[in-house]
Amino acid sequence: MPGERPRLTQVERTALSDARMFEAAMHLIVERGTHNTTLKDVGEKAGYSRGLASNRFGSKETLFSHLVRDFNEKWASELRRFVGSTDGLAALEGALDAVEFFLLNRTAQMQAMYILWFESISSYPVVRRRLAANHIAYRRDTARWLEQGIAKGEVRPTVDPESFAVEFSAFIFGLVYQWLASPPAINLHTVLQHYRRNTLDRLKLGS
Repeated sequence: MPGERPRLTQVERTALSDARMFEAAMHLIVERGTHNTTLKDVGEKAGYSRGLASNRFGSKETLFSHLVRDFNEKWASELRRFVGSTDGLAALEGALDAVEFFLLNRTAQMQAMYILWFESISSYPVVRRRLAANHIAYRRDTARWLEQGIAKGEVRPTVDPESFAVEFSAFIFGLVYQWLASPPAINLHTVLQHYRRNTLDRLKLGS
C-alpha cells in the first residue's frame, strides 16, 4: 500500500535488535553493575523475548565483548571526524576535542564502559584482551601523530613518542574517570584547555 514502509531485511532486523540490546545492556550495567546484569534482563529491557540475548550471544561475556567493540567503532568514527586529515599536534588537539564531545554527548555509554572495563580486569578475560588491544591502538595513534610532528619540525626531537603516548592515554582515561565520578567537580573544557597550554604547547620546538 502507498505510504507503507518497506519491510526490514533479516540483516537489518538483526542489526536493530543488536543495537537495542546493546543500549539495554548499557543501562543495566550502569544501574546494577556487570555481575547483576543478566542476558534475560537484557532481552526483556530491549523489548524482546527473555531468550533472545542468550540465543544471539551465548554468554554474558560475549555480549560484553560485542558491546566494547560497538563502543570502539563509535569512538573511532568520532575521532576520525575531529582529527580528519590533520597530523602532528593538530591531530592531538583534535583528539582532545573528540574526547570532550564524546563524553558530553555519550555520557551513559561512557559510564557503562568504564564499569565494564574496570570489572573486566578480574572477571572477563575476553573483554580484558579486547580492551588491551584497544589501548595499544590508542597509543599507536598518539605516537604516530607525535612522530609526524617531529618529522615536520614542530615537536622537539627529544620527546619520546611512545612514552608520551602512555602519558596522553593516562591523562585522558584518568580525566574521564574523575569526571564520571563527579561531573560538577570538574570543568571538563577548562581542564582540557589547560592541558593544551601546559602540555601540548611545551612539546613545540623552541618552547
